[in-house]
Formats: sequence, structure tokens, C-alpha cells
Amino acid sequence: MTKNTPELWDSVWESDWAPEQDKYDLAKEERGIRWRRIERIIREELASFEGLKVIEIGAGAGTNAALMAKRSATVTLVDYSSKALERARHFFAHNRLEANLLREDVLALPDHLLGGFDVAMSFGLTEHFSGDDRLAVNRAHFDLVRPGGLVFISVPNKWNPPYRIYKLVAQALGRWKVGEEYPYSRRELARLCEQLGVRQYRFFGDSTWGSLRFVNPLRIASRLRGTAETLDPASLRPERGSFLDPYLAYALVLCGKKP
Repeated sequence: MTKNTPELWDSVWESDWAPEQDKYDLAKEERGIRWRRIERIIREELASFEGLKVIEIGAGAGTNAALMAKRSATVTLVDYSSKALERARHFFAHNRLEANLLREDVLALPDHLLGGFDVAMSFGLTEHFSGDDRLAVNRAHFDLVRPGGLVFISVPNKWNPPYRIYKLVAQALGRWKVGEEYPYSRRELARLCEQLGVRQYRFFGDSTWGSLRFVNPLRIASRLRGTAETLDPASLRPERGSFLDPYLAYALVLCGKKP
């Protein structure tokens, strides 16, 4: 698999997006079960988004950070891809939101960022690391938050069959574009928490049923034909969850509290 580099991610994020697409994508995430679970935990643990200092690392467009900015959090986005940060700049502008954008390597974060946030998070970052860097990139999240701060790490679940099938087929056909990617199990994430001295943590997921999109023939045919998705936020419905989500959903999310 292709090594992950800033140049690789520049190629992933180098595209133009219409304001209507960005508004639709934000509304879609907001109606997703993963976001609703994150929002509930933050309100339970930290009472409100107002006044929170939030950082998303390996941020890409920064969709979840944008939802927090929408709720009055102060948001910082970090990425080592200049194209990803350009993408985030447009995404936030199209949604009339603000963020502080920083080009940094998450494995060498500057000291002035450490311990300065209430919430640190990533969505599709740490699965691109292996070996010692895999522990280091997970540690970086906890280094960024104050004692008692929350960390959300969302990664692909190795026990989600539709994702695993899609990944194997995409790699075989030469259509896998995001470099090295090593999914996680709950056991591995729990072991990482033990290594990092994190005692308070829980798991949840996005929608198990929603992961069927990876193998939905109608969706695949639509993508191959280039059929445009309807960009009307009013057409979106809240995503449904189930008791299977913490175990079999595509997105496996670790929520940990820094001691």
C-alpha cells in the first residue's frame, strides 16, 4: 500500500466543492447517529459547547469540528496537507463558520498546543499509522487536552464486513486512493488506553445498517454513472442506530477522558 505523505493527501483533497455540497454534507453529518452520540456525551460531561476549546487533528474538511463551531465552540483544525486545510477553509466559509487552521504534523505538535483544549478528536486519522507511530498518534490526542478533557477517536472497525469487502475489492482493482489503512478492534483500542494510562473510556459507533452502503449495488452503480446526489438538506432523515453499533458498525469510536 502507498505510504501516507502530505503529497498523497494533497491529491486526495485537491478538488472543488460547491457551497450547496458543503451545506448538505454538514447537515448530513448532523443527522448521523455518530454525531448525535458525540453531542450527547459532551453535554453530559461538559454541560455545553459554549466556551469549549476544541481541536480536530488530521482534520480534512473538519465536518465534526464545524458542528461544534455551530454550537459556539472555539475550533482549531490541524492537518499536514495544505490542500486539506484549503478544503477546510472553503467548507467553513460556505457554512458561515470560523476556525483556526494550522499546518502541523500530528506526530510533532508544537508545545503551545499541548494541554490547551477541552476536546481533541479525529475522524479517519490513526488507522493510517502502524508500529510505534500508531501509539504515538493516539497519545497525541490526549496530550492536547487538559486533565478531565475528552478525546474522540473514530476509526474503521476491522469487524465490519461491508467495509472489509469494499476495501479488498478496491485494492484489487487499483481504486484504493487513501494509502496505508489498518482498521482497529475494540480490544486494540482498549489496550492502547491501558498503555496511555487512560482508565475512563467507552466505545460507540455509527450506524451498522448504514455501512451497507459499501456493498449496496444501487449506490455503486450510481457512483459509476456519476449520478449526482440530491443536495437538499430537507430530504435528510435522522440516521437510526442499533445495539450492534458499538461492535459491528463501520466507524468504531473511542471516547476517553484524560486523567
